[in-house]
Amino acid sequence: MSPRFASECEPPIAWSCPECGLFQLESGGRPFSPEEEAAISSLGFGAAREGRLAVGRPRATAQARELLETFRSDIPIDVEALAEQLGYPVRWRTLPREQRGGMEGDQAHRVLVLNRDYPFRSDVERRWAVAEELAHAVLGHSALVASEDPGRPRTMTEPARIGQERDARAFAAELLMPAAAVRRAFEREQGIILRALGADERAQAVRTVIGDLAREFRVSHQAMRIRLAELELLN
Repeated sequence: MSPRFASECEPPIAWSCPECGLFQLESGGRPFSPEEEAAISSLGFGAAREGRLAVGRPRATAQARELLETFRSDIPIDVEALAEQLGYPVRWRTLPREQRGGMEGDQAHRVLVLNRDYPFRSDVERRWAVAEELAHAVLGHSALVASEDPGRPRTMTEPARIGQERDARAFAAELLMPAAAVRRAFEREQGIILRALGADERAQAVRTVIGDLAREFRVSHQAMRIRLAELELLN
């Protein structure tokens, strides 16, 4: 990875890899200043191979990568163990049935909560829920939610809530399906697709590869299909 600088007298603001196309922002867990944002744009960040999926959510993606590098986690990621290491233990609580999970406690002592009454359809859905709740904790999101009930004050504006949810999804995707690891795995499997003849056979080959990678990373087929599309590996 090569460092990229906003200026020669400051620490690097990003690292790039010319071989695999990765572009990792050096956030250190803080928001970027306007000067840094301008420098990132001047580096052609949007043209990087991962640019389009990280644009608008760079901090969330960078934070997930920093955790993976710090804790040297293997694939598939043990997301609950990682959360525990970070001081965010996972606990089961009774919540409204439609709510998968949430957070409890203050900024210094947060607990990730899963709803014992929620009908999780699979282990991979539960893992994704934990990853999203961990994202909210790591990124310092509010534990409050938007309210539309008459007579009840709004605890968070809807645009803010939507922004936090998008950050959480970007974080979860990078944590459970790290871009570099997904690219390596796809390169190993893509011969199945390349050998396919005709549209029907290719479609079946794509489904096979998606299934193989979904099992390897312990995510849903839908999540892996979306990730491969984001990384432009299914073109």
